[in-house]
Amino acid sequence: MNLHVVVVLEADLAPALAPATLFPVEETVGCYADTVDYGVPNEAEAVPLRSLEMVAQMRVGTLDPFGRAEQVAEQLTAAIGIGILNKGERLPPELTLAEHLGVSPLTLRQSLALLRSKGLLETRRGRGGGSFISGNVSVSDASIRTRLTQCGTDDLRDLGDVAASVAASAARLAALRSDAQDIRRVRDLAARFDGAQGADELRRADARLHIGLGVASQSRRLTTLMIQIQSEMAPLSWGQSWTDYRTRASAAHGFLIDAIERRDAAAAEQLARGHFELEAALLIDQHLDLLTAGTE
Repeated sequence: MNLHVVVVLEADLAPALAPATLFPVEETVGCYADTVDYGVPNEAEAVPLRSLEMVAQMRVGTLDPFGRAEQVAEQLTAAIGIGILNKGERLPPELTLAEHLGVSPLTLRQSLALLRSKGLLETRRGRGGGSFISGNVSVSDASIRTRLTQCGTDDLRDLGDVAASVAASAARLAALRSDAQDIRRVRDLAARFDGAQGADELRRADARLHIGLGVASQSRRLTTLMIQIQSEMAPLSWGQSWTDYRTRASAAHGFLIDAIERRDAAAAEQLARGHFELEAALLIDQHLDLLTAGTE
């Protein structure tokens, strides 16, 4: 399978996991800061520091040789696709964002130009101006089928195993460590999923909820792994064949958050593991159906 996200550990994560010092932080909850002052007019919602830290932790890798500008553009595109960056949000000034992502301002400008060419970013001049997320990443059902056909069954099973293990660990720790604000946040994310319209919105809301559970675990490493897993699973999920799964997924989210809130670590761990094992089974079943259809 042509992996789109490379999971990195230990030394490779050290720079991304270091305490954030680039922005003036007003309040810190769990592992991530919620608010940040970029020193620009606040007429539009700025991308939270929490989201920028998540983008910085994403590692994009393909078999094709990408230049650094293309890699950063892929990072930002993937972040939009899984709901870390959202339409209407304003990116920080270029110098600040470049420093945060560990690239030169010139490289960042090239990356932003690529996003503008995709219709994902627009630049406004004057007071209150800047670079704004202007579009969403759309994944067609045909694209999902193509990706799943190209995947190997063992690769999908491995991805599901990793996802289930990471989610189970995050849920267990969330039950032990989360506070009332964490619970409110994940319930808000679950409500966003319940109210989502269309496959793309469901995909973003689902990924963002699972990442939110990682944040509630108050483990940077688990959250980083969850971000990277969602970056890989989301483009495969919520095709037409998943239509009947939505109600079940919504119920599973509610049961899981309830277990975390009542501090039942064992139940939270079991529910999270079962949720991702089921989603992996759905992907494998669809993959096998596509292969079977192709031989008829």
